[in-house]
Amino acid sequence: MNKLDQVVTKLPTVDVKQLNRGARLAEEVYTASGGMLFSKGTFLYEKEIEFLEAFMIKKVTIEETGAGSSTECAEAPAEEQAKALDKLSPVKSSIQETFDRAVSRLKNVMIQVQGGNNIPVMEVREAVAPVIAEFQQQPQALLSLHRFARKDYTYEHAIAVGIISYMIAKWIKVPEKEWMQVALAGTLLDIGKTKIDRRILQKPGKLTDDEFEEMKKHTIYGYQIIKASHGLSEGVALAALQHHEREDGSGYPLGLTGSKLHLYSKIVAVADVYHAMCSNRIYQQALSPYVVVEQLVQDSFGKLDPTIVRKFVDGITQFAIGTIVELSDGTIGKIVFTDRNHPTRPMVETGGKIVNLVDAGHLSIIRVLEQS
Repeated sequence: MNKLDQVVTKLPTVDVKQLNRGARLAEEVYTASGGMLFSKGTFLYEKEIEFLEAFMIKKVTIEETGAGSSTECAEAPAEEQAKALDKLSPVKSSIQETFDRAVSRLKNVMIQVQGGNNIPVMEVREAVAPVIAEFQQQPQALLSLHRFARKDYTYEHAIAVGIISYMIAKWIKVPEKEWMQVALAGTLLDIGKTKIDRRILQKPGKLTDDEFEEMKKHTIYGYQIIKASHGLSEGVALAALQHHEREDGSGYPLGLTGSKLHLYSKIVAVADVYHAMCSNRIYQQALSPYVVVEQLVQDSFGKLDPTIVRKFVDGITQFAIGTIVELSDGTIGKIVFTDRNHPTRPMVETGGKIVNLVDAGHLSIIRVLEQS
C-alpha cells in the first residue's frame, strides 16, 4: 500500500444520515453552487447535520476519531464542542502576544529611522515573520484584527497592514518569493511619517490646508527613506509613494491613475483602507469588518483596484463560518454559510432561525464578536 492509499483509508466517507454527534470533518464541505458550508475541522452536532441535510449534502469525509464506531465524541459533545469553538476563536492569546512583540520591535525600528538611520530591514523582517506565521495558522483572525489594538495605533496599523498585504499577495497569486516584500511594503507604508512634525501627526482635530499638504509629503519621504535602505525592492518604495493614489487619479501625491500604479501599492492601498476603517482612532469610531468590506467593494469602482478588492473580500470572508456576530437589530448570531456570490451577506443563525442577509437587506453585521 503506498502513502496516498494509507492517507485515503484514514478519511472515511460517511452518509450524513448516519453521522454520530461529534464527528469531525476531515475536509471542507461545499454547496452545489461552490460556497463553503463548513471548514475542515468543524465538529458536527445536531444543528450542523441539519444544515448538511438542508443543502442536500449526502456524504462527508470525517476523521477516524469522529467516525461512527467511536463513542468518545458522542458521549462528551459539550467538551468537544468547546474545543472546536476554542480552535475557531478569532483571537488567540498566542497571536496577541506575537502581535504585541511585533509592534514593540517595529516601534524601536521607527525610533532608529526617526534618528536619521536607514531602515534595519532584517529587524523589520524578524518582527513581522512570526506574526504572519500565526495568522496563516489562524486566518479567521483577520476579521478580528481590531481586537489586537492597545494604544500604539501607528505601529499596530503598520503590522496589521503588513499581515493583510501578505495574505492578499497569496490570494492574488503573486509569486511566492515576493510575499515577504509585499508584507514589508505594507509594514513600511507610513515610514515617511517619521519626518512629519509630531504636532501634526497627533493633532486630534481636522488638519488645516497647510498641515494636510505637509502630511501628504509622508509618501515622498517614505519613498526616499526606503530607496536609501538596502534589501528592499523598488515595489516597496513605490508602495510607500503611491498607497494614497487612486485608480481614477484622485489620490496623491502625483494624481496617478491605475495603469501607472505598482501592484504592491494597489495591494497595500486595500489593506490600509480596510484596517484603518476597522480601527478606533481619535476622529473615527471603528466600523464592522463587514461594513468595511462592503464599502471597499463600492470603492473598487474608480478608487481601488476591483480585482484585488474582490480577491481580498473573498479571502477574508471564507474563514467566517462559526464566527459570532451582532446584527444591526441587536440580535447575536453565528455565521453558518457564506455564498461566494455575496460574501459580505452571509447566512446567520440567530434565535433558532436562519437569517439570510442577502434577502434581509435592512440588516447588517455591525460587530464581529469573540467565539463563545
